[in-house]
Amino acid sequence: MKKIAFIGINDTAPWGGSEALWTQTAMRLAQSGYQVGVNVKGWATKPKQIQALESMCSVTYRYYDRNLLEKLTFIAQRGKQFYRWLERFQPDLAVISQACNNDGLYWMEACAARNIPYVTIAQSGSEQYWYPDALNQRLAIAYRQTQRCYFVSQRTLDLTIKQIAIELPQAEVVRNPFNVAYDAAPPWTSTDAGFKLACVGRINPVSKGQDVLFEVLRLPKWKNRPLTVTLIGAGDHVETLKRLKTLWDLPNIEFGSFTPNIEEVWATHHGLILPSRYEGLPLVIVEAMLCGRTCIVTDVAGNTELVEDEVNGFVAKAPTPELLDEALERAWDARESWYELGKAASEKVRRVIPPDPIEVFARTLEQVLASI
Repeated sequence: MKKIAFIGINDTAPWGGSEALWTQTAMRLAQSGYQVGVNVKGWATKPKQIQALESMCSVTYRYYDRNLLEKLTFIAQRGKQFYRWLERFQPDLAVISQACNNDGLYWMEACAARNIPYVTIAQSGSEQYWYPDALNQRLAIAYRQTQRCYFVSQRTLDLTIKQIAIELPQAEVVRNPFNVAYDAAPPWTSTDAGFKLACVGRINPVSKGQDVLFEVLRLPKWKNRPLTVTLIGAGDHVETLKRLKTLWDLPNIEFGSFTPNIEEVWATHHGLILPSRYEGLPLVIVEAMLCGRTCIVTDVAGNTELVEDEVNGFVAKAPTPELLDEALERAWDARESWYELGKAASEKVRRVIPPDPIEVFARTLEQVLASI
């Protein structure tokens, strides 16, 4: 029986969109008869998605503080104990899932040192964060040694090649699973009372750029138009943004509760606005487009691999208030066409995203195993 190890690098939050691909693939392969081992950070409250793995996979938890200095010290010293899990489990293949394109370096090196074949997944990358030369050289070597390196968008792959300055002939683009039906078709709500956009995602201005959106919506013209934006999500900056809403007197911003039923969101909203500073390929764009909703996005990462400016959505050239305002203004001028733009979005996304990304990725990993 082949043994596959899944290593979730994420240590900033108990759960995030970057975890869906590897966890669901681990479950699928376990159901297919593979022996699956999982190694993730331990949290006081285990995410239900990780708990679900415990019934079919061998799950090992890593425990260390979230304080950055303590974490780095731990990784450099006692953290070596974590990698001994690889020796105990002895996988035929390790799958290293990274939230960013460089945070799996130490696990890559640990696999290489033990002659364990490995693949990587990179869910995002940032133009603003590059490793210094010494670490970058190690990262380049680690990537060169992968059996495959997977990226959720072509732009994330291109960024990684630029940042580590080597070619990656073994790289492939993979797709994340989504949380709506592939044939989703929520009803279009009337615009008689005004137009409603949703900003869906983690409440984290550093990556998601909600502050950029606030800068735009504080302009008098937007306060005087029948447009409302609902922030839907959780995160460490909810209360700060609520105070900012009050400070800047933004009646056109609302805070909604996170719901696992994403189709319900699109039954009450006419489009998505996503002012991200960096991304991979956001699930919220895929889900909105599957639901027939137009998207207003920034030109970062894989956003424009799905959203075509003034064809099925609107693109701000960069995540700045001026450029987001320009894109939103064009969207507002075309507001009576949002329904038709949403239909075009639903057709485009189905040409790019397969109905079952987990099945596609699981078969890809099986091919890698067969080639080792």
